[in-house]
Amino acid sequence: MINTRSMFIFFVFITVTLPFRVFASSHHEIYVQETHVDVNTTELGWHKQWLHLLHYRSHSILGDMESENDTASFFVHKNGKTDPVAELNAEIDLFSLSNLEDNASLQCRFPARYQWLKSYFSDWVDQPCSELHEWKKELDAHYLTLIFPASYLNSPSSMYGHTLIRLDRKDEEKSKLLSYSVNFAANADTTDNELVFSYKGLAGGYPGVVSVLPYYAKVNEYSHLEHRDVWEYRLNLTAQEVDQFINHIWETKETEFDYFFFDENCSYRLLALLDAASERIDTAKDFSLKAMPIDTIRSLLDTNKVESVEYRPSSAVVLNQQQAQLNTVQKKWAKALALDPSVITQQEFQQLTEIEQAQVLEVSISYLRYLVIKKKQRSPENRQRSLALLSARSRISLQGVFEPTQQPIIRDDQGHLTQRTSFYIGQQNSNEFVDMNVRIAYHELMDLPDGFIKGGQIEMGSLVLRAINDTQGSGSDHSKLQLQAFNIINILSLGARDYFQQPVSWRVKLGFDRFILEGSDLFAHLDVAGGYSYEAIWQNYKLGQVYGLLEARLKTSGQFQYDYQLSAGTQLGWLYQGSDWQINTYASYFPSVAGAEFDYQDVSLAFGRKLDTNLQLRLEAVKQVVQDGSDSDDGDSVKLGINWYF
Repeated sequence: MINTRSMFIFFVFITVTLPFRVFASSHHEIYVQETHVDVNTTELGWHKQWLHLLHYRSHSILGDMESENDTASFFVHKNGKTDPVAELNAEIDLFSLSNLEDNASLQCRFPARYQWLKSYFSDWVDQPCSELHEWKKELDAHYLTLIFPASYLNSPSSMYGHTLIRLDRKDEEKSKLLSYSVNFAANADTTDNELVFSYKGLAGGYPGVVSVLPYYAKVNEYSHLEHRDVWEYRLNLTAQEVDQFINHIWETKETEFDYFFFDENCSYRLLALLDAASERIDTAKDFSLKAMPIDTIRSLLDTNKVESVEYRPSSAVVLNQQQAQLNTVQKKWAKALALDPSVITQQEFQQLTEIEQAQVLEVSISYLRYLVIKKKQRSPENRQRSLALLSARSRISLQGVFEPTQQPIIRDDQGHLTQRTSFYIGQQNSNEFVDMNVRIAYHELMDLPDGFIKGGQIEMGSLVLRAINDTQGSGSDHSKLQLQAFNIINILSLGARDYFQQPVSWRVKLGFDRFILEGSDLFAHLDVAGGYSYEAIWQNYKLGQVYGLLEARLKTSGQFQYDYQLSAGTQLGWLYQGSDWQINTYASYFPSVAGAEFDYQDVSLAFGRKLDTNLQLRLEAVKQVVQDGSDSDDGDSVKLGINWYF
């Protein structure tokens, strides 16, 4: 049996072993005599909504199905995981029982299944379920809001963003921070490092669990601890659908599912939970190979399940926009106050106007919070500083001393789609070629930037096939097809540093590539880099970013002396990410450190032009020089093509 997830993970060189079961069911008809209407339970057992409630999904190209839930207590029948009809018949018998003690009925254990089946069995009698009733009363859920904390490059589990659902109360005046939220995440081992977490997340090494917890805890984690913007999507579910969603969370909250980083992740599972809550929602089926959080949001938008959208800026964005409204003197005061609040008594500070003092104090408070959270500088001294700054700010009555935080013009869900295919024509040295590129996910620096983190790049599974018209050798033309490059993972974070925030830029790239020299063979490589990036500003015009990276590159191939080369060098570049035009140019130099002894340097220039939301024209040119002792070789490549995002 060929499994679709196995095919997908193989494409990115990750081997995943999944359990398979051949579905076996008894296709006999049982008619329930207690009702006035006969019910065909074989047909009902294959009803789409019953399968949603049991989390059934096809796991092979042959269409065999089983439940994605891995907890035995999620089923009544011994074959419930693989036989939805047998599970239905077993539950019908138990749902029909009456005069049971409080909380003893199967109705209390599976309230969502009971409520859905009750429309087919009108003579069933509701049994007392006080524990369920009290739990639902505590949640007090009247509306559902899908929460999307935007992508965060410094955590493997959050590189593509995350989704959870907030359970909003009827009284909109009450703080939403006091509401509860529904979250699905890997139940990871806290002792695992980021590398182990990444591998296990890809290969299904962790169980996934549904949890219900106060929303303020998640806000603190995503908006402050990780400095991530948050988008809120209010869903237009009816009161009955909201109640059914809560019923289903009760059924699943103490059970386990598989967790896979690419497909059975937080976003896919939330869609599956919503599918189980309403017959008019059927979205999880569209995500069989991968479930990018932003794509799952688009599916709800496209099917008109979203009523409204709100933006919650991260503390980093607030600090950024506030400090941009300060002059140089105020910035110096703000940093000084954060480190020593007693500076407020100095005469020079007191000479500032009241509004200038208020602005300085607010930025100093935000900056101190940045130091405490991002730099992990928690201490009694910093707590005392924070209280002193807050006290000083409270003594100034002026409010609204900054312009309101600006919302991004383009939402994350309005950016380009996450898969890409590209076609290029070009010439490398004396040979003409045609490139075809297919990328699974998700975004690179030169892609259309609207809706994505500026300076952020996350690519996985990017494959380039090249058809070459080779004019070398005998003088006759010879065409050939070859694998030109394959990026397994390519992550780059160029966070711009400013007066207050000092992120470190970094890169990790793993894959296969070729030099652009004649006759270069494919080599495997691992690149690791760190450095700085700064915003380029000229006469108050923002002109992108300038960046510098110190980088180590390990290459392995039989074409090298000793079969490998380790080089270390630098890359300097300029990046401009405008809505319509994109430019990235850099120069790099990498001398050999170990292994094969040769140095190489590149000069690259790339232009991008937006044609549509999901269409880009791209021009790229590269010059490469390889120096081996007194000998040198060089190559050049230029290509023009179209990127289509889908």
